[in-house]
Amino acid sequence: MIKPLISAALLGVCAVGWAADDSHAIEGVWETKTGGYVQIYQDGDTWNGRVVGSSDGEARYDENNPDESKRDRRLLGVTVLQNLKYAGGETWEDGSIYSPDNGKTYSAKAKLTDPDTLEARGYIGVSLLGRSQTWHRVGEDAPHLHKDLLK
Repeated sequence: MIKPLISAALLGVCAVGWAADDSHAIEGVWETKTGGYVQIYQDGDTWNGRVVGSSDGEARYDENNPDESKRDRRLLGVTVLQNLKYAGGETWEDGSIYSPDNGKTYSAKAKLTDPDTLEARGYIGVSLLGRSQTWHRVGEDAPHLHKDLLK
Protein backbone atom coordinates (compact mmCIF):
# COMPACT_ATOMS: atom_id res chain seq x y z
CA MET A 1 0.00 0.00 0.00
CA ILE A 2 2.81 2.44 0.79
CA LYS A 3 4.69 1.68 -2.42
CA PRO A 4 1.82 2.85 -4.69
CA LEU A 5 1.40 6.03 -2.60
CA ILE A 6 5.10 6.86 -2.91
CA SER A 7 4.98 6.20 -6.65
CA ALA A 8 1.93 8.43 -7.02
CA ALA A 9 3.57 11.20 -4.98
CA LEU A 10 6.75 11.04 -7.09
CA LEU A 11 4.71 11.08 -10.27
CA GLY A 12 2.84 14.17 -9.00
CA VAL A 13 6.10 15.97 -8.19
CA CYS A 14 7.45 15.15 -11.66
CA ALA A 15 4.23 16.37 -13.31
CA VAL A 16 4.37 19.66 -11.39
CA GLY A 17 8.02 20.16 -12.39
CA TRP A 18 7.23 19.41 -16.02
CA ALA A 19 4.22 21.78 -16.05
CA ALA A 20 6.30 24.60 -14.55
CA ASP A 21 8.75 24.28 -17.44
CA ASP A 22 5.90 24.66 -19.97
CA SER A 23 5.26 28.24 -18.84
CA HIS A 24 8.44 29.33 -20.63
CA ALA A 25 7.39 27.82 -23.97
CA ILE A 26 5.90 31.19 -24.98
CA GLU A 27 9.25 33.00 -24.61
CA GLY A 28 10.82 34.19 -27.82
CA VAL A 29 10.32 36.45 -30.80
CA TRP A 30 7.11 36.09 -32.80
CA GLU A 31 6.17 37.50 -36.18
CA THR A 32 2.62 38.89 -36.19
CA LYS A 33 0.16 38.79 -39.06
CA THR A 34 1.26 42.30 -40.14
CA GLY A 35 4.96 41.38 -40.10
CA GLY A 36 5.87 42.98 -36.78
CA TYR A 37 8.22 41.17 -34.42
CA VAL A 38 7.07 40.92 -30.80
CA GLN A 39 9.36 39.50 -28.16
CA ILE A 40 7.45 37.74 -25.37
CA TYR A 41 9.37 37.64 -22.10
CA GLN A 42 8.71 36.88 -18.46
CA ASP A 43 8.32 39.76 -16.01
CA GLY A 44 7.79 38.40 -12.51
CA ASP A 45 5.01 35.86 -12.79
CA THR A 46 3.45 37.37 -15.91
CA TRP A 47 4.42 37.54 -19.58
CA ASN A 48 4.72 40.70 -21.67
CA GLY A 49 5.53 41.40 -25.29
CA ARG A 50 7.13 44.36 -26.99
CA VAL A 51 7.86 45.32 -30.57
CA VAL A 52 11.47 44.51 -31.50
CA GLY A 53 11.41 44.91 -35.28
CA SER A 54 9.54 43.95 -38.42
CA SER A 55 10.06 41.66 -41.38
CA ASP A 56 10.19 44.55 -43.86
CA GLY A 57 12.27 46.92 -41.71
CA GLU A 58 9.83 49.77 -42.27
CA ALA A 59 9.35 52.16 -39.35
CA ARG A 60 5.78 52.13 -38.07
CA TYR A 61 4.27 54.80 -35.87
CA ASP A 62 1.51 54.77 -33.25
CA GLU A 63 -0.70 57.09 -35.32
CA ASN A 64 -4.00 55.69 -33.99
CA ASN A 65 -3.14 56.05 -30.30
CA PRO A 66 -5.99 57.76 -28.39
CA ASP A 67 -3.33 59.87 -26.62
CA GLU A 68 -2.45 62.48 -29.26
CA SER A 69 1.00 63.02 -27.72
CA LYS A 70 1.93 59.40 -28.62
CA ARG A 71 0.84 59.44 -32.25
CA ASP A 72 4.32 60.39 -33.50
CA ARG A 73 6.15 57.73 -31.48
CA ARG A 74 7.72 54.83 -33.27
CA LEU A 75 6.26 51.45 -32.30
CA LEU A 76 9.73 49.94 -31.95
CA GLY A 77 10.18 49.16 -28.24
CA VAL A 78 6.51 49.66 -27.32
CA THR A 79 4.95 47.04 -25.05
CA VAL A 80 1.84 45.72 -26.82
CA LEU A 81 1.13 42.60 -24.75
CA GLN A 82 0.90 42.76 -20.96
CA ASN A 83 0.30 40.64 -17.90
CA LEU A 84 -0.46 37.26 -19.46
CA LYS A 85 -0.59 34.58 -16.79
CA TYR A 86 0.31 30.96 -17.40
CA ALA A 87 -2.88 28.89 -17.16
CA GLY A 88 -1.33 25.46 -17.71
CA GLY A 89 -0.73 23.32 -20.74
CA GLU A 90 -0.09 25.61 -23.70
CA THR A 91 -2.34 28.48 -22.54
CA TRP A 92 -1.74 31.98 -21.13
CA GLU A 93 -4.69 34.17 -20.05
CA ASP A 94 -5.90 37.32 -18.30
CA GLY A 95 -3.62 39.74 -20.12
CA SER A 96 -4.17 42.71 -22.38
CA ILE A 97 -3.10 43.48 -25.92
CA TYR A 98 -2.77 46.87 -27.60
CA SER A 99 -3.67 47.11 -31.29
CA PRO A 100 -1.73 49.86 -33.07
CA ASP A 101 -4.10 49.39 -36.02
CA ASN A 102 -6.94 51.10 -34.12
CA GLY A 103 -5.34 52.38 -30.91
CA LYS A 104 -7.48 50.16 -28.67
CA THR A 105 -6.53 47.80 -25.87
CA TYR A 106 -8.30 44.47 -25.45
CA SER A 107 -8.30 41.57 -23.03
CA ALA A 108 -5.90 38.90 -24.27
CA LYS A 109 -5.06 35.25 -24.14
CA ALA A 110 -2.63 33.10 -26.09
CA LYS A 111 -2.27 29.43 -26.91
CA LEU A 112 0.60 27.53 -28.47
CA THR A 113 -0.74 25.26 -31.20
CA ASP A 114 2.76 23.88 -31.74
CA PRO A 115 6.19 25.00 -30.50
CA ASP A 116 6.51 27.61 -33.28
CA THR A 117 2.89 28.76 -33.70
CA LEU A 118 0.98 30.98 -31.29
CA GLU A 119 -2.69 31.92 -31.47
CA ALA A 120 -2.98 35.39 -29.91
CA ARG A 121 -6.55 36.48 -29.19
CA GLY A 122 -7.78 39.94 -28.29
CA TYR A 123 -11.35 40.26 -27.06
CA ILE A 124 -13.91 42.44 -25.31
CA GLY A 125 -15.58 40.95 -22.25
CA VAL A 126 -15.77 37.30 -23.24
CA SER A 127 -13.38 35.48 -25.52
CA LEU A 128 -16.13 34.79 -28.06
CA LEU A 129 -16.22 38.51 -28.90
CA GLY A 130 -12.79 38.94 -30.36
CA ARG A 131 -10.26 38.26 -33.03
CA SER A 132 -7.35 35.86 -33.22
CA GLN A 133 -4.07 36.15 -35.07
CA THR A 134 -1.59 33.42 -35.78
CA TRP A 135 1.96 34.41 -34.86
CA HIS A 136 5.04 32.43 -35.93
CA ARG A 137 8.27 32.09 -34.01
CA VAL A 138 11.34 33.64 -35.64
CA GLY A 139 14.99 33.18 -34.80
CA GLU A 140 17.40 35.83 -33.61
CA ASP A 141 18.81 35.90 -37.16
CA ALA A 142 15.53 37.28 -38.56
CA PRO A 143 16.04 40.32 -40.84
CA HIS A 144 15.43 43.74 -39.24
CA LEU A 145 15.33 42.34 -35.70
CA HIS A 146 16.68 44.92 -33.24
CA LYS A 147 18.76 42.65 -31.01
CA ASP A 148 19.62 45.58 -28.75
CA LEU A 149 15.96 45.58 -27.60
CA LEU A 150 15.87 41.89 -26.65
CA LYS A 151 15.57 41.05 -22.98
